[in-house]
Amino acid sequence: MSMLYLDSAIKLQDVYQWAKVDHQPLVRSKVHQLRKLQILTEEKGTVSLNPIFREQLRNALTGGGDFSSFGIPYTGAVSNRGVSKKWLASYANDRWEAILHFMVGHSADAEPPSESVRGILRMSRLMENSEEGMKITNSGFQFLLQDSSSQVWTVLLQYLRLAEQQDMDVVEVLNFMFQLVSLQLGRPYSTEALTRNQRKMLAELCSFGLLYQDSVGAPQFYPTHLITSLSSGSASHSGPSGTDSSVVVGAGGGTGRSAIPTGSKATGELAKPSDQGFIILETNCRMYAYTNSALQIAILNLFVHLVNRFPNFITGALTRDSVRRALSRGITADQIITFLTTHAHPQMQGRTPVLPITVTDQIRLWEQERNRLRPTPAYFYKDFGQKQEYERMFKYAQDIGVILWASNEKRQLVVTRQGHAKIAELVKSQRAAAAAAAAK
Repeated sequence: MSMLYLDSAIKLQDVYQWAKVDHQPLVRSKVHQLRKLQILTEEKGTVSLNPIFREQLRNALTGGGDFSSFGIPYTGAVSNRGVSKKWLASYANDRWEAILHFMVGHSADAEPPSESVRGILRMSRLMENSEEGMKITNSGFQFLLQDSSSQVWTVLLQYLRLAEQQDMDVVEVLNFMFQLVSLQLGRPYSTEALTRNQRKMLAELCSFGLLYQDSVGAPQFYPTHLITSLSSGSASHSGPSGTDSSVVVGAGGGTGRSAIPTGSKATGELAKPSDQGFIILETNCRMYAYTNSALQIAILNLFVHLVNRFPNFITGALTRDSVRRALSRGITADQIITFLTTHAHPQMQGRTPVLPITVTDQIRLWEQERNRLRPTPAYFYKDFGQKQEYERMFKYAQDIGVILWASNEKRQLVVTRQGHAKIAELVKSQRAAAAAAAAK
């Protein structure tokens, strides 16, 4: 970066002097690597940046040239003058919550996700097809525990993989992603300079609530706080156990700093600080939740037997059937315990441990009930002709540690797949030795 705005060459020895003596070997190594990449050019003891690389990097950092690194602000007449930061926050939250409601299988009064959204959910293995339709997976439940910024990054990374499968120009997609992250919230941007792939990406990201466009083909679009907060630092990157007093519940139950004023009534369920810690769990597995969030209730319904529901309060219980139902969907006992711990009421957070030990042990016992049998690829040996042959093979298998089960009375032996290959080599060598001895 020190050479970015130096149009003339500089002595190589001067470059080495930029670092302390004990760090100069590292600088020499980096200079050598940059020369191999043809980013640095050396001539008569002087070095300079490749002029093409220097110009392109300057344009990328300053938004110069024809690259529009920071987008092109729209200067034409705006068709929808009701678009404000507050309205964009409500729009983005509604779209994002609709996807999360769909993941937990809750029929909320929201627009169902598009086919492209469902495709990304399947590709990222957050959901999978079943006889009853799409259902949440183990990874999907872990996704719900993340803060909203982490969830958005997950979606963007999966979209990048989808773009590769659809033979889209990955460079164009990456450029557009980096451009979107650097845009200003609430400001319209022109679509005139966008390529065909970028226009397609624009329409699909609108389905997630990351962008807003008045209509398909409109000359302008708006970024929402879900994507602009990725680089502004307004969204926390801490996990769901964050304890900052200014955090609010993010999408899907994670926590993150609100990019929107929490006093606004239009921010939706993603900005309700009252839901940060709302669960009380008793030693008899009864649960009380102080929430009116349909999304949080739908998540609890994945592993809790709900009994009563009031305007801002629900009761239920962790039962064997409700937990096993969650386990059958791929949700683990540790994930259930993590969710309950993360969203425990402040009165429970002061305890050590937060959740009653009897409850956490019971959840793990219910999980172990499903894991009593564990299939292992193996080979079964029987019908040994002589006792000595069985004992010789048993001792060899015992020495290399590949026995899964054995019966000395019945002369039967079960070994691992790896052990079978080694035993087969032993038998082959013994038979060859016996054949050679017989030939003599």
